Amino acid sequence: MMRMRSIAWLAAAGGLCLLGFAARAGVPANGTAYMDASLAAVETMSQGSGGKPRLPRIADPVEGKVLDDVWNEPAILGKRPYVAADIPALLDIIQKQARLLQIYTQFSPDRKPPDTARNMVEFQDELTRSHVFKLKAAAAALEAIADFDANLTAEDKTEARLQGLRQMRLGLVEILSGAVVALREPSLKQPNQLLLARAFAENATAIVAGLAPADRQMLARGLQAAEPVLKTEAKKPVSDFVKAAASAPCIGLCRLN
Repeated sequence: MMRMRSIAWLAAAGGLCLLGFAARAGVPANGTAYMDASLAAVETMSQGSGGKPRLPRIADPVEGKVLDDVWNEPAILGKRPYVAADIPALLDIIQKQARLLQIYTQFSPDRKPPDTARNMVEFQDELTRSHVFKLKAAAAALEAIADFDANLTAEDKTEARLQGLRQMRLGLVEILSGAVVALREPSLKQPNQLLLARAFAENATAIVAGLAPADRQMLARGLQAAEPVLKTEAKKPVSDFVKAAASAPCIGLCRLN
């Protein structure tokens, strides 16, 4: 959470959204409001009843519909292409998804210190969906940041703006690394493995285009380390991402050190 707050602040402090780009944006106009409302519904449900907290579950017919809202990609993320004007909304959405992950990983039914290891197994269906959503939002943010970088003139490339770009990218790398760690969890069920692996493969182009070579290699190595616990169906999309990380040219945002 602190990382996402810091990079959102850097976006404003560095003037990353104040250069007069076109108002068109891939994120819907009410995307952040939709995210806020759906997260608020989950937080309300997590308070339970009778003073006993309880988290909503995907498998429950009613609760599952509430959770579908918090991961409603068309309503919240919209669709590509993403441009510089989308950066603030995307960072806000990622921060809210980080809050959702925290709700599940830090859950304690008896208000004692949370058993995070148990929660990661017990709530893996919900956590996987949130990791997948955050991964897609991070890919969208990298695309938007790349658009910002591509439109900077020599005069616009102040140290403050370049540092803001570096810090935002670092925060997004941490988001992606969290998804890699989730994929390496031995208890992750096959459907959840496949969801995460496919999310990496389907967003490989935007992800690797926005990352420096060292970060590409780091993610690729992390995914390769997951292969011993992956079922056959999840290995191909992981391999596709690794190949993309190795073969994509380093241009644009990739070259920012």
